[in-house]
Amino acid sequence: MGFYLNPGNGSFKEALNTDIYVDKTEMILYVNRVVSTKKKYMSVSRPRRFGKTMAADMLCAYYDRTACSKDLFESCKISQNHSNGNEDDLPWNIYLGQFDVIRLVMTNFLKSK
Repeated sequence: MGFYLNPGNGSFKEALNTDIYVDKTEMILYVNRVVSTKKKYMSVSRPRRFGKTMAADMLCAYYDRTACSKDLFESCKISQNHSNGNEDDLPWNIYLGQFDVIRLVMTNFLKSK
């Protein structure tokens, strides 16, 4: 069935090593801004083949408290983000490895019948 609690960064590391990887790590900057607000509940919806699984792998790798992912994200766009003088800007790694992550893949439940 898979790992549901703290899935680690293996899937994201694998995605980083592919030729077709598109860096979407700046999405984490938005999530970091809303993580402690009423907006913290969100849905990442996109059409088929637009990177939903990769985005989920990226978020798992970033927030998972059991994964040491700093070196993975230091080579991505998120680490190149510098404050524009905006007080609301947070350091890119403020929540890196700070949470327990639960990842549920709904298609795995359908296959397990």
